[in-house]
Amino acid sequence: MPAAASPLSLDEALARAESENGLLRRARAERATVAARAVGAKLLLPANPIAAFSAGPRHEDAMGMRSEGVSYAGHLEQAIEIAGQRGTRRQEVSRQVDVAVAREAVVLAEVRARVRAAYVGAQIAEMQVRAAGKRVALVQQLVAGVRARVEGGAASDVDLELARVEEGRATRERIQAELLRSLALADLRVLLGLAPEQPLALPAEIPRPRASDPLAGLLGRARRQRSELKVLAASHEALDASVVRLRREAIPSPSLFVDLQRDLPGQLYLGAGIALPLPVWRRNQGELAVARAERERLDVEAAAVEREIDAEVARAYAAVVANRQVVDTVERQVLPAAESAVSLITEGWRAGKFDLFRVIAASREAGDARRHQLESLGVLWEAAIALDRATGAP
Repeated sequence: MPAAASPLSLDEALARAESENGLLRRARAERATVAARAVGAKLLLPANPIAAFSAGPRHEDAMGMRSEGVSYAGHLEQAIEIAGQRGTRRQEVSRQVDVAVAREAVVLAEVRARVRAAYVGAQIAEMQVRAAGKRVALVQQLVAGVRARVEGGAASDVDLELARVEEGRATRERIQAELLRSLALADLRVLLGLAPEQPLALPAEIPRPRASDPLAGLLGRARRQRSELKVLAASHEALDASVVRLRREAIPSPSLFVDLQRDLPGQLYLGAGIALPLPVWRRNQGELAVARAERERLDVEAAAVEREIDAEVARAYAAVVANRQVVDTVERQVLPAAESAVSLITEGWRAGKFDLFRVIAASREAGDARRHQLESLGVLWEAAIALDRATGAP
C-alpha cells in the first residue's frame, strides 16, 4: 500500500482480507486437499493386477523311463468391480467437497465479521483521538484565559495551577486514546495481512448501522443462510454417500485370472477362470454402523445448533435495539446539553459569575459525554455486526 494512499474503504478491507487472511487461506487449502481425493476415486480398476511366476527342475520316472526338464507356471489376476463402486466413491468425494466449501463459508463469515469489527473499532478509536484533541485545545484555551486573569489580578495562582492540572489530565486522555488507536490499527493490519510499518488510513466519519428487520424475519433468514447449518446438511449428505459406497463395496468384486503352466516338455496347460470372494464374515458392518450413528449425531447436533442460532439472533437483536436507543439518547440529549453547558459556564466564568471549578467540571462532563457517545456508537456497531453474523449475512 503506498505511503500516500487514500482512506481504505470497508469493502476494500474485506476484499483484501479474503485474499490475504491466513484462516481463509488455510480453509481453501483444506478444500483443495479434499478435492484431491477425486483423483483416486475415479480410477476404473480398484486394485493393481497380480502376476506370479514360478520355475524349477522337474524329474519324473514312469514305466522305467526318466523324464526331466524345467517346469514353470505363470498366473495373472485382475479384480474388477461390477456394482458401480467407482460412481459411489466419486459421489462421496463430491459430497465431501461440499462440506469443505461450507466450512470455508463459515470461516469467511467469521473473518468478515472480525474485519468489520476491527475496522469500526479503529474508526471509533480515531474519533476518540480527535475528541480528546479538541478537549486538550479547549483546556489550553482555559489555561491561557486563567493566566491572563492572573496577570491582570482577577484570579489567583491557585486557579492557574488547577487549570494546568486539568490540562495534564486532558493530555493524558489524548495519549491513551492515541495508544488505543494504534492497537486497533495493529489488529486490523493483522487481519488484512499488512506489515506493521505500512500506513493505513480510514475514513474520518463512521455512519450509524442501518435499522434491522423484525425479529421473525431475522430468525427465518438465519435458518436459511447460516453456514454452520449448511455444513451440517452437507455432512449429512456426505454420510449418506458413504453409506451407499459401503453397501456397494460389500458386494464382492470378482477377479479374472489366466494360468499358464508347463510340467515337462510337451506338457503345457493354459486356462482362465474367475474367483469370487464370499461376503460371509465381513460385509462392512462396522463401518456402516459408525456411519449410521454419525448421521443420528448430526441430526441431534443440527437441532441443537438451530436452537442456539435462534437464541443468538434474539440476543443480538435485543442488543441492537437497546444500544440504538442509548446512542439516540446520548446524541440528542446528553451530548448537546453537555457541550452547551461548557459554552454557557465558560462565558459566565469570564463574566465573573462562576468559579473555575464549575468550568473544569463542565469540561470533564462534556468530555465524558463525547467519550460515552463514541463508546455507545462502537457498542451499537458491535451489536449490528453480531446480528449480521448471527443471521449469516454476507
